[in-house]
Amino acid sequence: MQLGILIKKLKRKKLTIAVAESCSGGYLSYLLTKIPGSSLIFKGSIIAYSSEAKNKFFKVPCSLLKKTQGVSEEIALLLAWKVKKIFKTDFGLSLVGFAGPKAKKGTKVGTVFLGLVDNKEKMVKKMIIRGKRDMVRRKASLKLIELLYERVK
Repeated sequence: MQLGILIKKLKRKKLTIAVAESCSGGYLSYLLTKIPGSSLIFKGSIIAYSSEAKNKFFKVPCSLLKKTQGVSEEIALLLAWKVKKIFKTDFGLSLVGFAGPKAKKGTKVGTVFLGLVDNKEKMVKKMIIRGKRDMVRRKASLKLIELLYERVK
């Protein structure tokens, strides 16, 4: 899927997006903004890399952050919903996970949760991506773009 096609579809339908990123560290935002004209659909992002940032900007309870180390289906949904609300967009996207080299006990390195929320539905996709840290960040970002494309078409 070409990113330019997604941007054109969103522009044609007058749909907007906002992103909450954690383990991708802004890579998803980079991909979305490298396409000319994306400013018409991309309203902003918050990179909440640490648990403290997730608490400060998204009001994720400290008890949940401590239990999950900031990575879970629940947190992905919460971030997607809240970033949509903060930026007043049609879609809220989120990406949280353990890109490596370590993960919390009992969780595999490369575990990511991709969140997508719009006015009709909410979804989270859990993936385990094999590879080095940067590969996990890239593949997770591209997969979330694919999920958005499927939702928009």
